[in-house]
This record gives sequence, structure tokens and C-alpha cells, in this order.
Amino acid sequence: MAAERYLVAYPLAVPLIGVPVPGRSNPYLAAVAPEARVNVGVEVYAAESVSSLRLEGLRLGWRLELALKSFLDTLAARLEQPLEAVLEASVPGYEYPPPVAVYAAATLALVEAVSVQAGYSLSKEEVLEAASSIDREAATWLDYIDAVREAMVRGVSLVYREGEGAVSLEAGARLGLVLVGEEDIGEDYSQRLGDPVVSAVTRLGGVSVLDAVTKLREAREPPTDVLLEAARVDNALFYLLYGAQPPEEGCKWTPSLQRVYGVCLPGRAPGEGAEFTL
Repeated sequence: MAAERYLVAYPLAVPLIGVPVPGRSNPYLAAVAPEARVNVGVEVYAAESVSSLRLEGLRLGWRLELALKSFLDTLAARLEQPLEAVLEASVPGYEYPPPVAVYAAATLALVEAVSVQAGYSLSKEEVLEAASSIDREAATWLDYIDAVREAMVRGVSLVYREGEGAVSLEAGARLGLVLVGEEDIGEDYSQRLGDPVVSAVTRLGGVSVLDAVTKLREAREPPTDVLLEAARVDNALFYLLYGAQPPEEGCKWTPSLQRVYGVCLPGRAPGEGAEFTL
């Protein structure tokens, strides 16, 4: 496989509302900031023995690097060909963008780059399906990453639930947010809660997402108020399930790679701003 640089850019997207519950399926509101771009450049070579990945540009921690390496290894195993990849990612104007967004864009780019060099033309749906199935095989799959990928490929904010697909939000609202970075979480506490409690938590999280979506679509409340209401539920569930301490008022946790990523309304915390269209 000859080396050829493949360049792609996606709009920045985050799983804005929704909390992952282990072993359960819940909806997410994945929001897109169209003016913020995740740029990815990929070079892929046929390796002689062992697959390897070199990352350039953004350095967002070992969790992202390990997940990308696992993804590449699994992709190479499917092709029955070790791969050497050089991957450069950047989000101009943002020093610490959401790692979930970078992982989603980078894995889409890897699938596309390999398919192009192999002479295949994949549709957007096929690229999304391939990336998700490789995640599952690599043990890096998270349902909210699929939500972020869908939003990036479509270029619109949407509601996503595993097994039910994605529906564009189309609320016509704009929401400015500050991206404040990641925090560690504790152990998964859901196994100690018991099935009845976890079922109730799952339902609460799902109803909160759908309630926010309805309010946004019907313009019942300003988007900032909708976010604050959703934040009270999400922050409480992140604390209950993972021990993530609630952030400052006006801020909320969103899912990240085995961590949480904070977003805040303007003026509530230092960070880099982005405007999301809902």
C-alpha cells in the first residue's frame, strides 16, 4: 500500500446532553459547532511485521493515543496487513478540544484513507458503520462516539440512540459554550446500585434528553435555560454513576474517553468559546 496523505475536516461535535449507563442504551443530543473544524491528515503505509501509529499535532493524553492504536491494530487485522500510520490532528483555535471529537474524526479519517488507497469507494453510511464495528472489535466502542461521528458526517446537531439511528435536531437555536477540558472520574458505581436503581437512572437520563430536545424544537425556553436544566440531571448522574464531582453552576459534564469533559456557559469558567447550532 503506497503512502499518500489523506486530508479531511469535520465540524467539531460533542455529546452535549446524555449520560452513558453501562450495559444500557440511552439517547444523546450531539451538538455541532460548524465554525470549529477538526482537521485530520493521515498517511498509511503497508508495514512489514507490526502495525504502528505516530501521532502529530494535538497531544490529548494516553487514553486517546491508546484508543487510536487499538483501532488501527483492529483495522489492520481485518485487512490481514500490518499498517504503519502517521496521523496529524488539529482544531485551530482550541488548545484542548474534546478528545471524543478528535477520536471520532481521526477514526473516520483512518477508515476513509485506507479505503481510498485500496481503491474502494465507501458511502458515508458505510464509513460510519465500518468505524463503529471496528470500535466494537477493538473494545473501544462507546455509543456516544457513534453519536458524535453521525453529527460530524451530517454536519448538523442531532439526537442519536444506538439501534434507532439519528434524527436531525433542527431547532434553529444557537448556543455559545466555553470548552474547559477534562477531569478524572472514579470507578463505575452502577454495579453496586442494583438493577431496579440502574433502570430508574437510565430512564431518568433518557427522559431528560428527550425533554430538552422537545423544548428546543418548540422554542419553549431559551437554549441556555434548557442546558441548565439538563445539566442538573446530567451532573447528578455523572456523580451517582462515576463519582464526578458536580462542576460550577452554569457548567456541565459531557462524556469523554473514560473521563468527563466540561462545557460552560460564557462567563462561568475560563476556556475557549464555540458557538453550537441546535
